[in-house]
Parts: sequence; C-alpha cells; structure tokens
Amino acid sequence: MPRSLDVELPRLRLVDRLAGRWERPVTVVVAGAGFGKTTVLAQAVRAHLLEPRGVDVWVDCAPVHESAEALAGALLDALPGPRGRGARAVIDALVRMAPLDVCLVLDDVHEIPSGSPGAALLAELVRGLPATAHLVLCGRELPDLPLARREAAGEVLRVGADELSFTETEVRALGRGLGRDPALAAAVRGWPALVRLAFEAGPSAPWRYAQEEILARLPDGQRDALAALAALHTATDDEVAAVTGEPVVLAELARRVPLVGVLEDGRYRAHELWAEALSVETRRLHRRAAEVLTARGDLARAGALARRGGDWGLLAELAVVLVNTTLSALPVVTARRWLERVPDIARDEPAFLLLHAAVLHASDFADPRIDPLLDRAWQGLKHTAVLGQAVITAHSRADLPRLAELARRAGELRGAPTAIALVLRHSVAATLAEVGGDPEAALAEIERAPVVDVPRPVALATVRFHYHCLNMCGRAGEAADLADEALADADEQHLRLNGPIARWFDGDPADLAVLRGAPLDGTARDSFVSAAFQAVIAACCGDSGDWCPLPCGDPAGHDNPRDAVLACAARAAVLVGGGQEALARRTFADHLARWPVTDRFHERHLRRFLALGYVLSDVLRAVWDRTDLGPSHAKARAAARALVLARAGDVGPAARLPFEHALCFLPLPWSVELAARLAEVGDLGLGGWLADVLGPVVHRSLRSAPPRGGAARLLAAVPPPPVTRTRVDVLGAMRVTRDGAPVDPPELRRVRVRQLLAALVVRPVLTREQACGLLWPDLDPADAARNLRVTLTHLRRLLDPDRARGDASFHLRTTGDAIRLVRSKWLEVDLWRLDALNAEVRAARAEGDLDRATELLAEAVELWRGDPLSDLLDLPAAEPGLEADRLRALHGRNLLDLGELCLVSGEPSRACYLAERVLAGDPFAPRAHRLLLAAALKSRDPARVTAARTTVVAALSQLGTPPDGATALLLRQALLPAAGREQRGAVVSSR
Repeated sequence: MPRSLDVELPRLRLVDRLAGRWERPVTVVVAGAGFGKTTVLAQAVRAHLLEPRGVDVWVDCAPVHESAEALAGALLDALPGPRGRGARAVIDALVRMAPLDVCLVLDDVHEIPSGSPGAALLAELVRGLPATAHLVLCGRELPDLPLARREAAGEVLRVGADELSFTETEVRALGRGLGRDPALAAAVRGWPALVRLAFEAGPSAPWRYAQEEILARLPDGQRDALAALAALHTATDDEVAAVTGEPVVLAELARRVPLVGVLEDGRYRAHELWAEALSVETRRLHRRAAEVLTARGDLARAGALARRGGDWGLLAELAVVLVNTTLSALPVVTARRWLERVPDIARDEPAFLLLHAAVLHASDFADPRIDPLLDRAWQGLKHTAVLGQAVITAHSRADLPRLAELARRAGELRGAPTAIALVLRHSVAATLAEVGGDPEAALAEIERAPVVDVPRPVALATVRFHYHCLNMCGRAGEAADLADEALADADEQHLRLNGPIARWFDGDPADLAVLRGAPLDGTARDSFVSAAFQAVIAACCGDSGDWCPLPCGDPAGHDNPRDAVLACAARAAVLVGGGQEALARRTFADHLARWPVTDRFHERHLRRFLALGYVLSDVLRAVWDRTDLGPSHAKARAAARALVLARAGDVGPAARLPFEHALCFLPLPWSVELAARLAEVGDLGLGGWLADVLGPVVHRSLRSAPPRGGAARLLAAVPPPPVTRTRVDVLGAMRVTRDGAPVDPPELRRVRVRQLLAALVVRPVLTREQACGLLWPDLDPADAARNLRVTLTHLRRLLDPDRARGDASFHLRTTGDAIRLVRSKWLEVDLWRLDALNAEVRAARAEGDLDRATELLAEAVELWRGDPLSDLLDLPAAEPGLEADRLRALHGRNLLDLGELCLVSGEPSRACYLAERVLAGDPFAPRAHRLLLAAALKSRDPARVTAARTTVVAALSQLGTPPDGATALLLRQALLPAAGREQRGAVVSSR
C-alpha cells in the first residue's frame, strides 16, 4: 500500500463513500490511468484505523497473478494462518478470521486478464465470499467476474471516473497546498494525475505540455531512473541502478517528480503515465529492466516490455525461461499472448516453436504436432527447456521409445549445468535406466537431482518419478514417506493417494478407509495407472464385484509391456476376487507368452504385483524364488509363498505371516483360504482378524470356500454380524439403543457394567489387569478377576442379546488377557463418532469445503447431551477425568467453530445462540465473547448488541483484565450508535 504523499489532498467524500465497503460484499473502483484510485483507497484504509470495524488486507496485483497459484499465494501471504492452495484455501483463510470482518483490497486488478486461471480464482472468490468478508476490486478494468446476481441484490458498491475526478473545490484545495494557481489545471477537467502534473509544470506550461516540462528539468540520470522505475512498476534503489548502470536515490526522485511514491514496504512506484511519457528511454533500457524483472520472477511484465519494444529476440529468450521454469504448469494465457504478438517472420524461431509446443501440451499432450515442434526447437537450442518439455510430454503418453531417444540427447545440452539442467540430466538418465530394467540405477540417478533448487513444477515431476523408482525397487515404505512429505497437500486426489497406496503395497492397511472406493481422477494416464492398483486393492478387500472385468482394458491391447502388466494384473485380480482363479492363471500365461519374463524392464514391472504372479505362474515363481528382492516385494513373496506352501500341506509360514500382509498382498479368496487352512490346525487368529477388519464379506467368502473343516470351524468361531445395530452413547448419561429404539435391559442398570463399557469406549482394548485395577482397585486379584468374569457375562448380554448360547460375542472379544470392544458398522458409539467427525471436519476445511464442515460440526454438536463419561468420574483413576476434560474442551471448540461458520454464512442468530451455549459453561471464554459481539452486530438488533456488550463487559470486569485487541475492536463497534456503525471502519494489515 502506498504511503501518503508530501502534499496529498484528503478526499473525505470518497473516504466516506468507500467506508460503505463494510456494508457490501463487493466494492468496485474502476477508472482509467491517473484517476487516483490507489491514493483514495489508501486514504480510506488509513481513515479506518480511527474507528475500526475489521481488518483491511491489501494486495497489489501484478501480471504474474494471471496464474491462480501465484494469486492464491499472494492472498494467503497477506492473510494470517496456515498456507494452502487455491480459492478454497483463500476462502478458508477469510473464514478463519471470523468473527472479525475482513476486507480484501485488490489493487491493479486489471493485471489479471479475463479467461486466465487467476480470473477464475477471483470468480470463485466472488461466488464463495463469506458473510464476514468483503472484497474491493480496483483497477482500470475488471476481468470477467460473476457480479450480476450480487448487483441485482444491491450487494455491489461501484465507484467510477466521475466520482474520482476532482471537484472544483478539490482542485482549489490542492492548488493552495502546492502554492499554485488553480487556473493552471482548469483545462484538465478534474483528471487527478494531470491536475497534479499541470500544477508541477509551472505557470508557463499549458497542461498538455506538463509532462514534457517536468521531464525537461530532470538531469539525464534521473530521467533514466524514472524510466527504469516506470518499466519495473515497483523497485528499490539497487534494482533501478541495475537498469541505469548508475547509483540512484529514489527518495530524491520522488521529491522532484509528481506521481512517484513510496510503498509501505519501502519500494518506490512510478505512475504508469510516466511509462508512456518516457517510451524512448524505456525502449533503450528495456533489456536490462527485463533482466531485473526476470531475476525477481516477473516474467509476464518482462515479456510485456519486450512486446511493447518489438524486441522479438528478447521475447524469445524469455519464452525459453518461461517454459524452463514452469514445466507442466505453464501460464497458458501469458504464453498465448506472447505467441499472438510474434510476427510471421519470427514464428519459426526455435524458442517460439518450443513455446508453441508447450501451449499445445497444456491443452492436449497427445497432439501429434508437439514432437515435431520440439525436435525443430531442439536442433536450434539444445536447451534444458526443450528436453524437459519433451520428457514430460513423452511421460504423459507413456511413449517408451521416445523416452529412450530423449535420454540420448541429454549429453548434447549446451551451456553450464544449471540446477534445472542437472535435474533433467539425472531424470533422463534415470528414465533410461528404468526403461532398461534397472530401477536401482534409476534411483541412484534421481537421488542426485538437486530438486530443492528448481521450480516446484520441475521438482514435482522429479519427486513423482523418485516415488515410482522406490516402488519399483520394492521400497514402498520409503515411497510412502516421500509421498506424505511432498504430495500430501497436492490439489489432485490421485497424488494425495500415492502415500496410502504405497503403504498398502508395503503391507500396511492403515489407510484402508481412504483407499476403499476412492475415485479415479487426474489425467487419462493417471486414471489408468490408479485403476490397476485400486483394482488389486479392491480384490484384497472383497470388493471386486464393483469392478468391470477389464479395469485397464484388454491386456493384449497394449503395445508396451509396462501398460500390459497393469492391465494383466488388474484383470487377474478381478478374476481371483470373483473366484475364477483358473481364468486368472490363463490371463498371466497369455501375457507371458507375449512378453517374455527375460525382458528386464518387463520383469521389474511384474514385481509391482508380485503376489499375484507368484501364485498364478510357475514361471514367475521360479524366477522370483532365486531373486534378491526389495523389502516390500520380499513381504509380498512371503505372503504368496505361505499360500502356496499351505496348499501343499505346510502351514508353518502362514502361521508366522502378519495378518496385515495376508490382507494387503492376497486377494480375499486367498487370504480366507489361508485363514481356513490355519483354522484346521486350531489357529483362528487370521480369520477373526479379517472378519473384524472387512466385515460380512469374509463370512460370505468362507461360505463359498472349498468345503473343509477350517472354514466351518471359522464360521462357528467367528461370530456373524448381529441382526440389529447397537448404539452406545456416553456424551451424557449412558444410553443404549438398538436400531434407533432405546432399550433398558437389567444389565444396563448395573453400575459396573456401565463403567466397564464406558472404559472400553475410551480405550477399546484393555487387559484384564487394567480392567480390574480400574473397577476394583481395593480387591485382591482373585476377587477382582471373579467380579470381572461376571461383569463380562452381563456386558455380553447387553451388547449381543440375540447371541445363541455358546456362540462368540460379535461386539466384545476376549482373547488371552485382552478384552476388546470391536469397532464395526453394527456398533456405533457417540464418542467414536465425535472423534471421527472432527477428523472429517479437518479434512473438509483442508479441502475448502465449508458447507460440508458446517454439516459435520452441526452433527458433532448434536451428539452432546450432557457431562460425558459420568459413570467413570467417581472412580479414583485419573484417566477418565482427563478424557472428560478433553471432550468438554472439544465440544466447546466445536460450538465456536460452528458458530463462526454460521456467522460467515449469514446466520448471526444461530451464531449468537452457539456463543451463549459456550458462555453458559465458561463465562470468561474470550473467543466466545468475540463471537457473541460479532453475531449481535451482524444481526443489526440494538437490543441484542446491548445485551452482548453487557455480558462481555461484566465478564471482563469480574476478571479485572482488559479485553484483547480483537474483543476491544468489537466492543468499540458495539458502543457506536447504529448509524455510526454503518459508516465507520477498520484495522489495516498490508502486504
């Protein structure tokens, strides 16, 4: 935001007009250059400090903000709170400032062109603006934005050139301030910038010569400095000196020249009118100005300089830099604008061929024109940008011959090895090694790539290949860690699933709930690869019936072994999952007949689905039995080998196999078969565990398994799901319902039964010793153990009333020394649901889905019926009391989170009610004070405002402490008369 000028005309009528931005969602200030838009906005923001109504946040737009990522980054940098990406993250940041109002002031919004990703982000922001947020859009023109509905509803305040023009009174006032005759500016009709120029030019100069008169007084050095500053838009002394080649003191320039000001961050800015007046100087200096702009990442403005100067050589250089620094994330609007201005005589320059190919790739990576364009660009440039774009395009198409050809070109790169060049050289060498069937060598290359020193799009492509190589080497656990670190916050869901998928293929089903039924998204290539992995996971979970027979198409329809492996594994997994193992064997046999296992590249890709191949193919089993495998692949081989040996009568390896590995590596019919063979020798562990994790599908699979004693024994020992759904509520007095109907059996009236059940709700697995110590701390161990057995009998009757005598309990399991309350869809617990809801709220807010977050919080708040875990609070142990305190604090946060979301959604009455609920339990909660005050102010109900103010002041008086800053701001608003509240306003937080 600009600082005040030495002589600045206070424009109180416009400051008062712009105070109305706090009453409207959107304010639009649009006029041509020189109408003082920025100056007036800055005055309005400063005036606000006197009687604040919220927080002003100022962001200067620039050409780079045509990128949605760059614009979101600038907005999020200006707003407090955690960083995110995209419009949803910006909206969430605005929501997090509630209950305070916030006004987002975007100056120079004309720098964001219509149709650009940045304009799309602004449109989403306009549509999703919270009720506590306000948006000011200031510029020479606006991008196309969805304002019609808001305008029809009276929600848009507009200020245009007519209002921004100086009145005669203002011209006279400015003339007095500058010691000039107002008649000098009579001819400019109130145009603010030209009025000031006319005054500064002196009494001898008509206004139309004002610029020339002012410039004629400047020495050549300052004239060049002004031209450089105008070309750079904003700059420091050092940046301008880098352009002019001489030392510069911009403070002196600002004193001598009107329409040059200093921003709050100490940078200087020249009005764009000076760029027009100094066009000759600007063209002379534009190359060095472009170097400075490029160094600070403002390629869009550097390109504009080249275009205005007709310097197609410079634009070609910038085109190479643009592609090189934005691989796979090209700012398409900028690139197209550059190409449109290139004359026919220069269109065949290698740099513009490269830019054309990058634009085509952004629209359709399969466009057949891309490779010929890149090949011609390569002949002329031999640059990393060409090679990088070619590699990304070939990867997108899974074009292995093309990748091999590009790998050979890496040695032809010209120039010193930059970070990007090094990354690409290592990436291409890694690609060649991976295609040659040596992912270990590929991994060694990719780990040498300096990804921390390159732009994010380049780094992201490299990280994804690093992840792929780790998986190919059987190091899926490390791949999961890499994905969690680098991809967990990605916008695309298929990238966020990389960590969970790698964990699954490392034998860890911790993300089962996330993976089951996850949608396929991303590019066609991404969806194809994801389909293969998710089809295999679905077969392991018994969900194959939800998949088509050919999830990745006919294996015979693919012309490369990598994609044929994916299609073969997906097809075989679905077949095994459907009980058609013989057809699955034939699928693998047909595949191996076409693609020999002696091909190293092919064999390494087969290892990605090692358990399937090991069981279904004698050829692959023989190969892998004599191969040293990576840790994840070795786990898969152990699971598959356990099944093969169990079929041969040796269940020893199966008994030592971790349950999780049986689930993750074997389709469900195989893991159930393994469980049945173990049950034949009395080991029921795997079958019971699978039933607990996967539910009824295990029982269905047992019933369809080959008739042998193990399956029957498991069906008898592993309880089937109950016929009714049971719900236990502990957020208040304990309550039990079945299929939604309350029940009051005699077991529920026993205190110890309720206490044991509540303890298992808090900690679903207890040892017998822990249970005895909690419930009967004063009894000797034998008496306590006897009491526990009796209590467990009553608890089983309470939870499984329909259980036949002698049958195992479904909800309550006792194995050895452990007592376990089993989580399943047939047992609901309000406390468990509360914790799950809060996890879902965090995920919804992370995705920017505020409507979903509001629904979830409302459900969480409704769960609360009173003091939680009341049956445990009389026990001497400390843990129940600590858990109850956690739940009370969580409920309070949920009430306030919901209240703030209601406030930003335009529901002040509901927000006020939720704040009052919090204050009923904690009358001194400052966050609840702020919500109560803000909701009352938004309601525009004087009686409610007075009541809220009285409540807060009384609490603060009782504490004897002053309010915090935000509460004080709201209290000041609550003390204003209603009319004053409608006109006054805000705290400044500038960029």
